[in-house]
Amino acid sequence: MVLPSGVNKGSGLHAALDELGISSHNVVAVGDAENDLPMLRMSACGAAVANALLSVKEEADVILEKPRGAGVSELIASLISDELAYFKAGAHSLLPRDENAIMPR
Repeated sequence: MVLPSGVNKGSGLHAALDELGISSHNVVAVGDAENDLPMLRMSACGAAVANALLSVKEEADVILEKPRGAGVSELIASLISDELAYFKAGAHSLLPRDENAIMPR
């Protein structure tokens, strides 16, 4: 991936949110590689799919059980069913309120 200095997924997300008038506190991001880290860091909840690099898993708030697209589907299903309501957002530290909730890192 070749991008100009200072341009990454985080800066792109920031520009999109600014254009839409949405706070990064309303963002759940999912990734698997180092190029996703800036985006995960600026999101209220950063998720790593099961096949993500260790460096991504170490920074993620939630590590999903499934890899690739199946992990993204898992995250979306959790959002729709309100399972992520069991987490209290705060500086990339989500705390489970229920042992059946998706476990954070």
